[in-house]
Amino acid sequence: MRNAADRKDIRRAEKLAKLEATHDRETITYLMSTINGRSWMWRQLEQCHCFNDPFTGDALREAYQKGERNFGLRLLAQINLYCPDQYIQMAREANERYLSNNRDPDADSDSTASAEHTGSEERGRIVEERELHNDGDNYSFHN
Repeated sequence: MRNAADRKDIRRAEKLAKLEATHDRETITYLMSTINGRSWMWRQLEQCHCFNDPFTGDALREAYQKGERNFGLRLLAQINLYCPDQYIQMAREANERYLSNNRDPDADSDSTASAEHTGSEERGRIVEERELHNDGDNYSFHN
């Protein structure tokens, strides 16, 4: 905005902000409408430390990671605002990828039927495993 007292400048800035918000909504909705888009978005959210606390004990590193997390949380808020159902689908798909990538090849197939969990129990187990395998540097399901 060039002049905050000029009504034309104010209207121009409002019009631009509305156009950018529409563009953001359309972009996020498009990305979340495909499996590749949801997979990419999940990786971005993981890299931004959205699903954990970026505490490291090192003030500078932690501040940097909290800045990344701030961006990720803003992105997560937009996803939940514009397409909450696709967020749920994205989380399910990420969980399936995690489970298939970390499946024990020596486990027999009968044990999978008895290992069913509800969504919240499964999510809790994944978080516990992620914390156990977290080297303090990589905050993702793909450790």
